[in-house]
Amino acid sequence: MRHMSPFDRRLYLTLACIAGAWACASSQVPATTPAVEAAATEPAPVEGVAAAPKEAPPGSGPAREVNFPTVVRSQTKSGLEVNAVSMNALPTVDLKLVIRSGSASDPKNLPGVAKLVAEMLKEGTKKHTSAQIAERVDFLGARLWVDNDEENIYVQMRALAEHLDEAMDLIAEVTMRPAFSDAEFKKLKVREADSLALSEKDPNFLAAREFFKRLYGEHPYANIDTNLDVLKRVRTTDLKAYHLRHFAPNNAFLVGVGAVTVEQLQTAAERAFRGWAKRKISVDTYPEVPTRQAREVVIVDRPQSVQSVFFIGNLALDRKSPDYIPLLLANQVLGGSAASRLFMDLREKQSLTYGAYSRVYESVGVAPFRAYAAVRNEVTEQAMSAFMKHLNQIRQSAAPPTELAAAKRFLVDQLPLRLDTAKKVADLIADLRVYDLPDDYWQKFRQQVEAVTAEQALVAAQKYIDADHALVVVVGKAAAVKDTLMKYGDVLVIDSEGQVVTDVAAPAAAPTTTQATPATQSTAQSTTAGSGAAGGN
Repeated sequence: MRHMSPFDRRLYLTLACIAGAWACASSQVPATTPAVEAAATEPAPVEGVAAAPKEAPPGSGPAREVNFPTVVRSQTKSGLEVNAVSMNALPTVDLKLVIRSGSASDPKNLPGVAKLVAEMLKEGTKKHTSAQIAERVDFLGARLWVDNDEENIYVQMRALAEHLDEAMDLIAEVTMRPAFSDAEFKKLKVREADSLALSEKDPNFLAAREFFKRLYGEHPYANIDTNLDVLKRVRTTDLKAYHLRHFAPNNAFLVGVGAVTVEQLQTAAERAFRGWAKRKISVDTYPEVPTRQAREVVIVDRPQSVQSVFFIGNLALDRKSPDYIPLLLANQVLGGSAASRLFMDLREKQSLTYGAYSRVYESVGVAPFRAYAAVRNEVTEQAMSAFMKHLNQIRQSAAPPTELAAAKRFLVDQLPLRLDTAKKVADLIADLRVYDLPDDYWQKFRQQVEAVTAEQALVAAQKYIDADHALVVVVGKAAAVKDTLMKYGDVLVIDSEGQVVTDVAAPAAAPTTTQATPATQSTAQSTTAGSGAAGGN
């Protein structure tokens, strides 16, 4: 202690005294056994008073009335349709401009051009650079983002309602006057190449790519992303040609929802999009989708995998079909949520996976039905057997009343959660226009769900869920699962680049694992597989 300052010496002595006192006190307190501790924490029973009986929680009450907001449709002088809703829950406004052309309109030799066009809209205009656009968005405290699917390109912005004019001007500028700078495009291609390289390591991406490719054949819905070959060949002139061919007010519509009046939205749109010239838009014609005569099994070989990702499905129906809601209800019984048959069996009962689900995709053209899960290699047989059992059962007998009622309640109670923000309302309005649904569709959605009978749901399942002619795509270790899968149909083994693998090594002893990893299962649930599929359950 000779090098300690007076303060340090006092601190040292104080701590030493505290430690000594604690040790002394501890030595005088007798050890307490767990049983004694437990007894000390339990309340003593009161003599002569009976314990209160346990009661079941109260049941859910009837669904509350939910009204979809009134949408006011108008058109600017340039020909752009405007869908306006005044919604004052928050002092913000959400704008969504939809171009009615997407990846299905890509040049046949350049899949992914629509996605690249969408991404480049934010990367500079004829008046502002990419950095300047980002600065303008930040200055407004706003958010600008783009997206695309097989039939549309979306340009969206959220801003404070007081900045409506600036937000509308910015959406109009990036949509009407993109620069397609060579320098920015080079940067984008590097980012896309890196993204593709990561995707190639994702079993869910590999499953989705093969699933849609084999479901759709030569149909443009078969492509879920671009590829490295296209990134090498595509030029800004290709993007400009796509933009010139598809970006026009008569091939677009605008949705505005927020704490502004309908008149303010219409006035801002009229001013911002003035001068946007109409042009003739060619109607794309697509080849017929292939039909499958028997069940087909494709294994994408990943020799290092200890588990497999399963996609099982078939082409079903388009979003506008009158059978959509009955099929949605049948799917909810089968695999739409964690209370459905697939999850309750494969996870809760058999512990084969972290989750098993199914969904009905949404698209302008025919869209697929798909069931999916990720399971350990050693339980592949159990998982496939369970999948096939449930896919057949949903077609063979109507759902019992309690199960059907629970499925209806899930879909009915879900709707209010899709109306609680301006953005969600804008998305639902966009769905009305994209899929050509009636204006009162969402207002009547709950009644339409409630009106579906068990027999109607059964007929829809029989019509659109076809396990006997399904496409089964499995991404995993072929040597470990091929023999098991051969009993379900002809098996084709390919590598991650799509090349046929003829020599599959004999299965080796797999390392001991527990269940499919949560990360992989979560990714499988969120995979929309590019082709459209923006929604569904």
